[in-house]
Amino acid sequence: MAELDTYGELLDTDERIHRALGHPDPVQGEMQLECQLASNGVFVGGPGGCRDPRVLDLGPGADDWRLLLQVDSDDAADVMWGDLGRIYFWIRDEDLGARRFDRTWVILQCG
Repeated sequence: MAELDTYGELLDTDERIHRALGHPDPVQGEMQLECQLASNGVFVGGPGGCRDPRVLDLGPGADDWRLLLQVDSDDAADVMWGDLGRIYFWIRDEDLGARRFDRTWVILQCG
């Protein structure tokens, strides 16, 4: 049990993770497919979106999404996203290359 407590202490850190580009630090899981589906009009706010017939056609496009910006909850900045969550700004490779930042997709994840 002591090992489990030690592991929990390692995970419970006050470090906030903000980043531009790179790989996300997800709170609730991967987001690329969610970006792909939602940006193409598939409702992803419940289980019905997974049954949408467009998922099979749209799914491969999830690989085109890249993290643009991740902003963590941060007491020092007086920012709180839900319950110690993070917001993630995603963009397609093509749109990033063309600097079409108006085509970003935002996702909030919190614990």
